[in-house]
Amino acid sequence: MKRIYSLLITGLLLFSATSCDERLADLNVDPDNSPSASDAQVLTSALGYMSYVQDVELNMNSFLWAQYYTWGIGVSIGNQERFVSEPDDFNNYWIRSYAQVLTDVKFLTKSDSKAYSGIGKVLMAYMYQGLVDHFGSVPFSEALNGEIADGSILTPSYDSPDAIYASLVTTLDDAISDLGVATADAGSDDLVYGGDLEKWTKFANSLKLRILLRTSETAPNAAAIQQLIASGSFIESMSDIAKVDFSGATGNQNPMWARMTWGVGDFYFASNATVNKLNELGDPRLEAFYTPASSGTFNGQIRGIDQGSIDNEPFTAPATDYSGSSPVAVAQDNSVFFMSPWEVWFLRAEAAARYGTADDASAAFATAISSNFSFLGVDGASDYIASLGFDDLTSLDDQIDAIAVQKWISLNGTQEDEGWIETRRFDRPASRVFTEGIFQTPTLTVLPQGVFPSTWLYPETERSLNANAPAQRTITDKIFWDN
Repeated sequence: MKRIYSLLITGLLLFSATSCDERLADLNVDPDNSPSASDAQVLTSALGYMSYVQDVELNMNSFLWAQYYTWGIGVSIGNQERFVSEPDDFNNYWIRSYAQVLTDVKFLTKSDSKAYSGIGKVLMAYMYQGLVDHFGSVPFSEALNGEIADGSILTPSYDSPDAIYASLVTTLDDAISDLGVATADAGSDDLVYGGDLEKWTKFANSLKLRILLRTSETAPNAAAIQQLIASGSFIESMSDIAKVDFSGATGNQNPMWARMTWGVGDFYFASNATVNKLNELGDPRLEAFYTPASSGTFNGQIRGIDQGSIDNEPFTAPATDYSGSSPVAVAQDNSVFFMSPWEVWFLRAEAAARYGTADDASAAFATAISSNFSFLGVDGASDYIASLGFDDLTSLDDQIDAIAVQKWISLNGTQEDEGWIETRRFDRPASRVFTEGIFQTPTLTVLPQGVFPSTWLYPETERSLNANAPAQRTITDKIFWDN
């Protein structure tokens, strides 16, 4: 009898303990929140971080080296203007790209939803191309595998940049396949297209064209490009543009504008490298890119400063004597652009000129320029295009130079980082159109006359924490597609 009583007490105690544990577990579950983020939440997060990375870490770091802007009144010439780079200058881009954007993107690529997996693969290709274009070799095949289930790889190896590029083409093919069979699972959480999967396919094809053309001077992809142009749909109009909008309201402000407002402000002035070229061409977009001076001898006119020569200007001169950025470039309600129709039409013009695709090079060139004029609200596109005489150019090099200059101009104010990247690619042995033509050597540069940066340094954080990080490079080293 004592034994039966003892067993009953033991059973009651076990039941009581189990019930208590279950009740405590229930108390720790929020019925209104999933214990893991949903695809929708992760997509919004990824695009939000990606917008910041694009506008602050990339565009703001590149608009000086693309020579759209130079330092202005009230500041001494800075290190970036003199081409002085330190490894920790690029920590934020690296960390935000891997730890924030790509971590979210990897989650999306594993989704059971073909819509989210397809979108995730497009974003993955976009982000990794950016990393390669700035650093060269980067962690790729072993990246983002720090979790136990992924192998606990905390010091990933570095993949060769050309191998990554090849993998990105495959990733985009997979994305296009996913998007082709997907149902419309995404909606308002998709800050770019609101769940329109046909437009994501256009983005994927456009990005694939960019990747394939990037190696045009070192490893041409003629057959792949011809096939893509013949069969793919692309970003062609403003309704297709890949961008994230910002309302300008508190908490929803353009990242570049917010960064400048939080910091020392927008002290950048128009670079004469750009101003001189636009004046030479009689380009009516000049006052769309920059704000005219509102005082002094040049009142009402565009007045730039020679690149990196601010120390030669009177320190006490009012900033209003010079031209700064227009609202096209810096405003609290500006969108962040990932790919624009003018960029894509320039890619198509180049592809047609180089490889004889199904497009007409002259028509694509004209459409690229006119679409940029339309976006800027500037009249006179037809007359300006005619003045460039693209139809009369007989050599491929002359055609490529014309495309290079007009593309660089058109990326001003919206895609400054892409503008800098393309100046490196188009500045080729057959024509140093930028480094021996348009660009100005800063007064206090640490590089020789006529020498300009062509890559970023590996971040200090990465080289300190990852034993597999390669040796540091110099800013004049070249990415694999650059010659």
